Amino acid sequence: MAVFLSPQQRALLDAILDRLIPAACKMPGAGQAGTADHIDGVVGASPRMSRLFAAGLRSVESAAARRGTNFVDMSGDQQDEILRDIEANKSAFFETLLLHTYNGYYSNPRVVEALGLEPRPPQPRGHEVAFGDFSSLEAVQSRGQTYRDA
Repeated sequence: MAVFLSPQQRALLDAILDRLIPAACKMPGAGQAGTADHIDGVVGASPRMSRLFAAGLRSVESAAARRGTNFVDMSGDQQDEILRDIEANKSAFFETLLLHTYNGYYSNPRVVEALGLEPRPPQPRGHEVAFGDFSSLEAVQSRGQTYRDA
């Protein structure tokens, strides 16, 4: 469900996402996987994030317009060049974009399944530990006390 992105921004973001995580073998690209849905929800829920993404997407569009085209119609190499420039000059936007791209992509059920994992929450069926088995704590215990007695 679109919260923040216009159809034009959504197309632009999908193209950007496919450059950040391109399709490979059985793995879909981040844009193809619908990662923009996740980002749209996150960005739309925060006025600060909305401003950051609106400005960041405008910067991408402006960089492409200075080359006489739009980002979606550029070659992959040209898109990568613009994204490297955005990374260097709009680092807050780019870092936030990467964070939410990875969060949305690697929590997508299609991607989880393509990785050969069971699409489910990690808990309550996380790591199984036998009752009374404290062997996984040995490294922590070997460090000794790291606090002062009060």
